[in-house]
Amino acid sequence: MILKRFTDKDLFYKFLKERIGVFFREAEERAFEGIFYCLYFTYRGNPEPILLSARRSCVSVFYKDGRFALCGSEKNLKDMCSELAEYKETKDLSRGILETFIRFRKKSFRLEFNRKILPLGLKTAIMGVLNVTPDSFSDGGLYMDPEKALRRAVQMAEEGAEIIDIGGESTRPGSKRVEAEEELRRVLPVLKLIRRELPDIWISVDTYKSEVAKACLEEGADIINDISGGTFDPQIYKVVSEYNCPYVINHIKGRPETWKEEPIVYEDVIQEIVDWWRERIRALKEAGYRREENIILDPGIGFGKLPEHNVEILSRFEELKVLGKPLMVGVSRKSFVGIILEGFLNRKTEPKERVFGSLGATAPAVLKGAQIVRTHDVRETREFLALLDAVRTYDGV
Repeated sequence: MILKRFTDKDLFYKFLKERIGVFFREAEERAFEGIFYCLYFTYRGNPEPILLSARRSCVSVFYKDGRFALCGSEKNLKDMCSELAEYKETKDLSRGILETFIRFRKKSFRLEFNRKILPLGLKTAIMGVLNVTPDSFSDGGLYMDPEKALRRAVQMAEEGAEIIDIGGESTRPGSKRVEAEEELRRVLPVLKLIRRELPDIWISVDTYKSEVAKACLEEGADIINDISGGTFDPQIYKVVSEYNCPYVINHIKGRPETWKEEPIVYEDVIQEIVDWWRERIRALKEAGYRREENIILDPGIGFGKLPEHNVEILSRFEELKVLGKPLMVGVSRKSFVGIILEGFLNRKTEPKERVFGSLGATAPAVLKGAQIVRTHDVRETREFLALLDAVRTYDGV
């Protein structure tokens, strides 16, 4: 006897067809029956249509004070949506549930910009970190010289990075902000050299300043990676909307310069991140952004999170797929990795000693939906992901 748990409709279809011998059409029609979900949401209207629809569709329902949890197979939940659509007050809820399933199930994406295409999904893409700062927590001061930065970018490209992420301001806890002029003085010479030497590489600029973003896009940058998700400089939405370039919305709580002093509290860290992303996407579209497929979401590991929040995000990473956008994760050499390693190894580690710990933290995120990994250690990450992607995309039953 074997116990199997399916989370993918296509795999269950293949199982029914190949292992049980169910005919093609019936296997396709019933493939959703083997996928079980718990759907959680808030609804302030009359609960009776939900309760009646759930009962008719064999869906378990739990609710209190407007908070609902619906539990059942994907087929039964979709049957329930058909029931909900019969009531005027729950038509929008029915549509919302179905759209959530469609977004959640999306497996592949592609970024398009500057006559380049980056497919995401089958192979996890790597974003190599290139900090041109004197004070970044891991590699501060190493690549301030543009020629050294270029050599490092070429090395990362040769090791397998599809994206080079240039950062001109440290955002480690307690760091101070720098003026846009100084950030541009650090970033632009490096950007120009890399663009000339590596014309086909995707170049990301790690900035939250609209002035910096615009100048870099003019010089050939492809992606703006905004650690504030547009909350530090709202004008950045107008800039990325003007170019419709790929834009990383990174979740953040508080500011780097005050993280050490302010308490960090979440009722539900995943729920807060998803709700925050929804609001940011809405504001970005209102600013005129028209290439929604170029939006990338990053939960912001370490950006206003305690170690336990970071671990919870990695453990529940699959839940971040509900918005149907490509997901990025950055855990490379971060302090929470060091804290966990210290607990198990009984010794402190320097950032450069956290390569294996960083890969361990990367694994659950990639297995549960991350399409882009941001890392300092490209070669090690590329080899690690080669095996992980082989397991993740294996379709045997």
